[in-house]
Amino acid sequence: MSSSDSLPKTEKYPHEKLTLDGSNYSQWATGFKMWAGGIGLWPYISGDELEPSPLAPLTDADQNIIRKEKHDERVKLYKQRRLLALSALSTAIDAQDFVYLCDIDDPHVAWIALEKKYLPQKAIRFNQYLDRLFTLPKAHDSASIADTLQTLIVLKADLTALSVAPTLYDVYHGGI
Repeated sequence: MSSSDSLPKTEKYPHEKLTLDGSNYSQWATGFKMWAGGIGLWPYISGDELEPSPLAPLTDADQNIIRKEKHDERVKLYKQRRLLALSALSTAIDAQDFVYLCDIDDPHVAWIALEKKYLPQKAIRFNQYLDRLFTLPKAHDSASIADTLQTLIVLKADLTALSVAPTLYDVYHGGI
């Protein structure tokens, strides 16, 4: 990436902003991944974008200076975007979750900390989804039917995500 690259400026999500509140992790995580990916920040949060490696010295001193300046600019841009990614993540959570970001300067570590908090055990999550399913209010009119269908769609997506992909927490903690 060159120093002329710039992130698109956006003050709002393209839809109603979804804030992580503890009961909506799967939906929030999916929406945040799409939003962060759309503005080029997701690789910094997922850990795919790594800090540029140190340069091997060349025999030509002038070339070393030029390469070092370009390298320093790439490192500066990397650190700015990483901080921007952490800032974006911090604005998408409730204040109660700031404690999970204390002393964290890596957006990937912050993402894992939130995932670890909200996805401690798949069995517990599955039972929570079942509870939500069996406590749906009975629909009486077209508006309540639409609300119930929307809730079922979200539950289906959450259950699918739960059954299909292991979480990073599972991978890092030997759950799979």
